[in-house]
Amino acid sequence: MPLSAYELERADNIRCNQEVLRSLGIENPIASKVVTRVKGAAQNKKPKAEKPAPRVRSLRAQNLDPEGKPLPNKEVLPSPTPEPEPKRQRLASVPLDATKVSTGTTSAHEASTFLARLSMLAGSSSDTTPTTDGGGRTKATAKTKASMAIAAPESRSIALEALGVREDDIAKLVPDRIFSLEMHPADTKLLVAAGDTWGRVGLWDVDAGDDQPVVTFSPHSRPVTGLRVLPSAPHQLLSCSQDGAVRCLNLTGGASAAFVELYRAPEDAHGDYASLHGLSRTAGEGGALAIARSDGVVVLMDSRVSSAGASSWQAHDKKIFGVDFSPLQPCLLASASLDRSVRLWDVRTLGGKPKPLVELSHGLSVTAARFSPSGTKLLTTCNDDLLRVYAAGAWLGSKTAAKRADESEATVKHNNKTGQYLTPFQAEWVRGSDDVFACGSLAQPRGVDVFHADGTVASRLEHDHVTSVISLLAWHPTKPVLAASNSSGKVFLWRE
Repeated sequence: MPLSAYELERADNIRCNQEVLRSLGIENPIASKVVTRVKGAAQNKKPKAEKPAPRVRSLRAQNLDPEGKPLPNKEVLPSPTPEPEPKRQRLASVPLDATKVSTGTTSAHEASTFLARLSMLAGSSSDTTPTTDGGGRTKATAKTKASMAIAAPESRSIALEALGVREDDIAKLVPDRIFSLEMHPADTKLLVAAGDTWGRVGLWDVDAGDDQPVVTFSPHSRPVTGLRVLPSAPHQLLSCSQDGAVRCLNLTGGASAAFVELYRAPEDAHGDYASLHGLSRTAGEGGALAIARSDGVVVLMDSRVSSAGASSWQAHDKKIFGVDFSPLQPCLLASASLDRSVRLWDVRTLGGKPKPLVELSHGLSVTAARFSPSGTKLLTTCNDDLLRVYAAGAWLGSKTAAKRADESEATVKHNNKTGQYLTPFQAEWVRGSDDVFACGSLAQPRGVDVFHADGTVASRLEHDHVTSVISLLAWHPTKPVLAASNSSGKVFLWRE
C-alpha cells in the first residue's frame, strides 16, 4: 500500500533531521525502527498478575516457640457464651422441716428460735392444720393452738402524708429479686413475708429489733410468685411457686414447723408441668383459694382438705398472672391474663364449658386485678401503661347490665414498662378505701404513686431512705402500715 502524503512528508522530515545531527557530529541516537501497526487487542493485553506469595504465619500462630519447637497443648478456654442452665428439679412432695431448709446465714438454731417466738403470740383458737399421712398425702387435723390475734379490717382512712420510712424500717429479706410480698394480719405483731427468684421465703419480725429479726427459708426451687396469710387461718403461711407447688408453713409450730405441700401441678408424659403465678387474696365461696397457672387454668383449692379434691377450669388460652375474689360477692372471681383480658367468673356455675360473665379487653398483658375493699370496684394493672378502674356492682346482675359494665370508669396514664429485671407493678387499693389506690413507680425521686379512683393524682409517697424502684405493695389490714419491696430483696415500711 503506497504511503500517504502525510507519511511521505514525515519520513522526509526525519531524514533532514538526521543529516543535521550528523553535521553536528552526533551519531544517530534514535534507532530507525519500523512501527508495525497491530490490529486487535491481543498484544495490548495486560500481563497476568503474579500469584502472591503464601502468607507467613507467626511462630505463635503455629504453636511454636522462638526456636521453632512445638509448644505444649493450650488449655481449652470456656466459650464466652454461657451454656443454658438446666431446669431446676422440683422438690419432693414430702414435708420440709423449716429449720433444715433455712438458707443464707440463717442457721437451724436461729430459725428454730425465730419460729418459737411466733408461737408465743397471744390468742387461742381451734383451727385446722394440714399434715400428711403415711403415704405423703395431705390431710387435715383439728387441734387447739396459739394463734395470732386478728382484728377486723378497719375502714378508717389513712393519712398518707403522715407516713414515713425510719432507718430501722428497712430489711433485706431475701438475696434476689422479690416476686411476692405479704403482711401478716396480726394486730399484736408486725410480720412481713417475701418470696424471691430462686424459691426462697424470707420472714421479718419487725418488732424484734436486732434480736434475729429476719430468717430465710428455701422451700421451693423456682420463683415464689405468691404468698398469702388468710384471716381465717392466721397461723398458716401459704406459698406458691413456678415449680408448680403450693406449700403451707405452720407459723405457730415452733421448732417442729414444716413446709407441707398442699397442691402439686400434674406432669405430662415429658415431665413438664404448669407453673403457678399467684394466689387469691381471700378465700372464695366455700372456703376455696384460687390459684393462677401458666397454662391458663384456674384451680380452686381448699387448704383444709386434700388437694385431690381441687377443681379447675380453662379460664384463658395463655398464662394467668393473678386472680382475686370479690369481698362483696365471694362467688365472683377476676382473672388477669397474658391474653390482654380480664375475665369475671361465677364459681357457682362452672360445670361443662364455663363462660365468663364479662370479658374486659386491654391493650397488652394484664399483670394484676384487684377488687376494692367493698367489692364495688375493680382495679387492673396493664402493660399498655394504663391503670383502669371498673364498676363491679352489676356483673352478677342481668346480662344487659353486665354488657354495659365492660367499660372502665377511669383510666390513669402510668409508666408500667418495668422491663426484664424489675418485678411488674401491681396496683393496690389503699387499706379500707374504695377511692384511693397506690402503685409502684419508675419516676424520680423513687417512691409510690397514689391516685384517686376517678383518675386524678392524690399524692406521692417519697423518702430519702428509698432510692430504688418500688414494685410490690402490701397494706396491713388494721394498722396504717405499708410494706413495699424492690428488686434487690429489700422491704421498706411506711408507717406513722
